[in-house]
Amino acid sequence: MNVRQYAIQSLDRIVYQGHKADIFLDHAPVEESGLLHELIYGVLRHAFSLEADVSRFLKDKPENVVRAALLLGAYQIRHMRVPAFAAVDETVTAVKIFHPKAAGFVNAVLRKLAASEPPKKLKPYQRMELPQWMYASWRDAFGVDAVQDIAEVILQKPKLCLAVFGDREAWADEAEESSFDAQEGKLSSHAVLLPSGTPVVALPGYKAGAFTVIDQAAQMAVLALHVQPGNQVLDLCAAPGGKTALLARRNPDADIVAVELSEKRIPRLKENLERVQAVNVSVAQGDATALEFADNTFDAILLDAPCTASGVIRRHPDAKFLHDKADVFRHAELQKNMLAEALRVLKPGGWLVYAVCSIHPEENERVVEGVAGLQSMQRFLPSVTHDGFFIATFGL
Repeated sequence: MNVRQYAIQSLDRIVYQGHKADIFLDHAPVEESGLLHELIYGVLRHAFSLEADVSRFLKDKPENVVRAALLLGAYQIRHMRVPAFAAVDETVTAVKIFHPKAAGFVNAVLRKLAASEPPKKLKPYQRMELPQWMYASWRDAFGVDAVQDIAEVILQKPKLCLAVFGDREAWADEAEESSFDAQEGKLSSHAVLLPSGTPVVALPGYKAGAFTVIDQAAQMAVLALHVQPGNQVLDLCAAPGGKTALLARRNPDADIVAVELSEKRIPRLKENLERVQAVNVSVAQGDATALEFADNTFDAILLDAPCTASGVIRRHPDAKFLHDKADVFRHAELQKNMLAEALRVLKPGGWLVYAVCSIHPEENERVVEGVAGLQSMQRFLPSVTHDGFFIATFGL
């Protein structure tokens, strides 16, 4: 299977069957990984305008795998430096493995598209490359101008963001000397930003554990937690370990228990913590809705709850296709249960941070409002320098 065939198969399963993109990108049986990433993520970022573009030449809705092929062809024609004739021919050849009878149809549609200009009139949600329900929700919550700003951001490739544990300025200087374009983040005192695609393992201090990969909005959740030397700290939903690593290195005299539900994610969590020498962390498998700890056990708790990931669409554009409005409410119920359980095991006088990488109000303030001990709330909308995030701090 060549790169375009694999891209069509992957897009069919991501866009129309609700699978995560990394399932296909992390274990792709093709050599052109950079091109594959560009094709899949490019289509996902521009899917709604591409769908409007293609639909002008359709009388009936084709099968999903054919729709995926049309989106792939349209993306190459509209957004890549691929000659139109090559984009058409390559896509037609690729679709034959899945639906031989559709080859002529795909050829005709893409040739018409290539000979036309992109549609000038798009619905607002199509123009902003968002699901219609998500556009409407954000419009009502934040206003059209804010949604427009978010839409412009999430079409851009995100910068690589690190949390540097030692002297940030010295590390950035060393990176610059090694020809890496390193910029200090303005949101977090640990953050360093580098261009998208920067090879993490080639950066200074990687093997020595000088940094961890974590967006600076997520770093703010760690910085918001009040931890004293000798505290017993609980980190819930810890994998893949970016927040855990920063929490451990900022608080070397605290004893930290990192809890993760998924058994499959624990090896990566341990590997990441070992690399950054987070020796004060013990890892346990557990369910954050039914913790095996007594009441009033921990001095400080970080709850990074599962969510619909609407704040990280820039990094994970498949999030637009993984969830619907009903999922937002389902996640909100789960988040409320986790928050209640976390507060149960928090000591009087302790501190808790609730954090999610979603900006839906249903998963943000509507989860925490009215809960005893709420001290502060802060929402970060996606920007060119950080992801979308929500942080609420509790003190008992």
